Amino acid sequence: MVSLFGWGSSAPSPESNQTPPQEKPTEQSQIPASPPPQTQLAQPPKPKPNTNLKLLFGGMTFFALSVLVTRRAFRKKNLAAMPPYYTSSVYHQPHSNSAADAFEALNLATLNVISFGLMAGGAVGYALDINELEDLRKFVRAGLRGGSDTPVKSDEELEMEVTEWVSKVFGDKFEKELEKEKMKRAFQDAREQDTK
Repeated sequence: MVSLFGWGSSAPSPESNQTPPQEKPTEQSQIPASPPPQTQLAQPPKPKPNTNLKLLFGGMTFFALSVLVTRRAFRKKNLAAMPPYYTSSVYHQPHSNSAADAFEALNLATLNVISFGLMAGGAVGYALDINELEDLRKFVRAGLRGGSDTPVKSDEELEMEVTEWVSKVFGDKFEKELEKEKMKRAFQDAREQDTK
């Protein structure tokens, strides 16, 4: 049977129905044949996850909902503070519970800050093309290297650079203080070695 795209099995041909003649076993036929080499199909590259876009749009949605809830709570408090139509404002005393109001304000503020943080995190991730933790590690390593592939300097080298810069800025006074500090360290090291 022949399919439209050449998939599936084809009808057996009459030649394949015939059985081949039996051969006598020889030394070569007794050696097991090596399995045919398997061809490895090239795996398509794994699609990049869009975690930053999910975080951005989720944060935007969450932020819009938190703003809606906050506006609703403010409107409710504002309407509760207005006196009814036939009541004088002098006699109107709206029900209030300061502890509950403070708790509600804290919850609304926390909700707004978290939703804005999610939105900002997604926006920064999208701007810097950071989708997962490994991307963030690469970005930080590149920042530490100064954007090049040169290795990061050791602490001693960085300390020497900072010392040179400060000595240029502050002049001789810094060098004198630096010499005093080195003498103190040498004296303390000698004292520690004597006590051992």
